[in-house]
Amino acid sequence: MTTILYITANPKKEEDSNSLRVGRALGESIRQLDSQADIVEIDVYKQPIPLIDSHFLNARSRLAAGKSVAELQPEEQAVVRNVFQWTDQFIAADAYVFAYPLWNFGIPPMLKAYVDTIKIARKTFCYTPEGPVGLLSGKKAVLIQSSGDIYSEGPLKEFEHGSRYLKSVLSFIGVACIEAILMEGMDKDAAMAEANRRKALTEAARIARKLFAV
Repeated sequence: MTTILYITANPKKEEDSNSLRVGRALGESIRQLDSQADIVEIDVYKQPIPLIDSHFLNARSRLAAGKSVAELQPEEQAVVRNVFQWTDQFIAADAYVFAYPLWNFGIPPMLKAYVDTIKIARKTFCYTPEGPVGLLSGKKAVLIQSSGDIYSEGPLKEFEHGSRYLKSVLSFIGVACIEAILMEGMDKDAAMAEANRRKALTEAARIARKLFAV
């Protein structure tokens, strides 16, 4: 059975969010292709995603120095176990779908907090004499990003730190198969926005067939 994490990062209602609507459509397409797929939903605005704090930073330094979790201070053990439960869930999954808007050139803050729980040394990547190596080979990911303006080309291209950032993180931890659905210019014109939504829905169906057909 394929386990897919559907990670959403938008406090809006689903019907008011372009990325969430396309993400839901992708999930429905996956279920039509694979009725046994287990799609686990993680809404980072509703789940208690931990933030990196001083306890975790101290614990990380101790772990890097060779300490075990059991040797940490009680408050450090608690925060590490809280972070690692999200890390372990991510490692155990086969594929990931991220649905989110581009805000102020980047991803929403709670999605960044979630990313901080999955990029963990010695769990999703490791350091070697040749450099860092990702440990999550064989995984798949789909990024569904909506933006009010156009960032894939033109004068704003260098300001796009959403999909580019997530691709960098996922590639770093070993995820080689990454597809992206970018809905751009959604605030420019109503007709353009509708056309882009239709195009994104078609693309979602294509990606479902490509990545998840059994």
